[in-house]
Amino acid sequence: MEAVGYAYLIKALGLAVPSPGKPAVVSRSVNRRMETEAQILFPANVALTDTPLGHLEFALRNEGIDLATIAAALPQIGREAIVERWRETPNGEYIRRIAFLWEWLSGTALDAGVKPSGRYIDLFPADQYATAPDGPRQPTYRVRNNALGNPAFCPVVPRAVCPDSGWLEALLSRAVQLAESEGLADAYKRAVRYLYLSETRGSFAIEQEKPSAQKEERFVQLLRRAAETPRLREEELVEIQNAAVRHDFAREASYRYSQNWLENSTGQITFLPHPAEGLEATMAGWEAFANAEASGIDPLVRAACASFGLVYIHPFMDGNGRLHRYVIHHILARSGLIPPDMILPISAVLMKNIERYHAVLTAFSGPITRLWDYRRLEDGPHILKGPGPIPYRYPRMGGEVAFLKAMLQQTVEEELPEELAWLSGYDAAYQRIDAQYDLPANEISRLIRMIRGNHGRLAQRKRGQFSWLPAEVLAGIEEIVQEAFQLEDPEDD
Repeated sequence: MEAVGYAYLIKALGLAVPSPGKPAVVSRSVNRRMETEAQILFPANVALTDTPLGHLEFALRNEGIDLATIAAALPQIGREAIVERWRETPNGEYIRRIAFLWEWLSGTALDAGVKPSGRYIDLFPADQYATAPDGPRQPTYRVRNNALGNPAFCPVVPRAVCPDSGWLEALLSRAVQLAESEGLADAYKRAVRYLYLSETRGSFAIEQEKPSAQKEERFVQLLRRAAETPRLREEELVEIQNAAVRHDFAREASYRYSQNWLENSTGQITFLPHPAEGLEATMAGWEAFANAEASGIDPLVRAACASFGLVYIHPFMDGNGRLHRYVIHHILARSGLIPPDMILPISAVLMKNIERYHAVLTAFSGPITRLWDYRRLEDGPHILKGPGPIPYRYPRMGGEVAFLKAMLQQTVEEELPEELAWLSGYDAAYQRIDAQYDLPANEISRLIRMIRGNHGRLAQRKRGQFSWLPAEVLAGIEEIVQEAFQLEDPEDD
């Protein structure tokens, strides 16, 4: 079978970009377009001009928009071929998109002397992709630029994975109602404090780290100020990175100037992020996208693309994972859909779905890393050739948006009620134990956590720590904890 469209361009032009999800091929076994799990099949007589530009037009017509492949292919297709084709069909919608993308991505005017008279067309068909609703019109090509991003950072998101209009507003409204419910109104400030601590600990736990009390408090304060931080620029990201890294010597003063990489416990390189060359320009594009609050882009889409885009670019040598999760909170906090002092315990849910979380990350990192040619030396990889910035600037983000949507839903519908119920139960148990037995505060707290963590009973192996308490007192405390947390059939592990 013969590759066509994007698959042809990648192979014929030697493009350093990930393969399309379903490569298009010509097959003599079909007489019409057919899709399998692995390929898109076209009959041998399919309409196709067998030139790089012809394959690009074919891809736009039949496969959608793969911005990374287009950005890599256009310089090799060349201005002359595009101008000639556009003069042949001045109102052709696919060649107009190609002509517009040439100028938009390269920053160089095409100057074709063509004046199309057809209707304006969207750069990204709005029924197929998430788009910016108020994109500007470009009269030269009669194209409405509704791209999510800009030439230096522009994720591509299929419409099918996006929530319906109003979905996020309704979901976050339920979260606010729960946090401000009558039963928790008196404890709201404590509940918010608890959620900030939970989110901080969860974010560090994903990196398999336990922060010091000082570092934990610094990160909590950064989360608290997320809604007050109007923009995420290098200065703000450096501040967050400094608070997030495990050691003071890992703090950085700017975006990195050297290549970084991730490796597993065996020393195998699992991810090579954005090359140092071009990083500053890519991050300028990322900043413009992340801070585009007035763009009308769904905050969920912007949060997913900005947060995962940041961790894929990896602008610092360390701390990028926590920065990535901070960005989610920043965009949600700035959306106006939740109170500025409220936070959602997303990291706890990510931790519960860690394999799925890693699958999303490796779906990007695996194909990208295979584009690099390097040799593994004792002090790290020796880079022979890399793909350049393009694959990192124009990522396909359907999986990331779908994943964050599911995690937010689980956070609001399951994790948040559970965490607030835990705090409510803790408060009820603490007050009764303190009033009835007058024990030291830290011992009450320890007892509640141990008993609650063991399904309503203090484990036999831990009873020695409280040998100074009579058996009937421990039994009474167990009963209080059981009632406060509404535990049934207590067990002793």
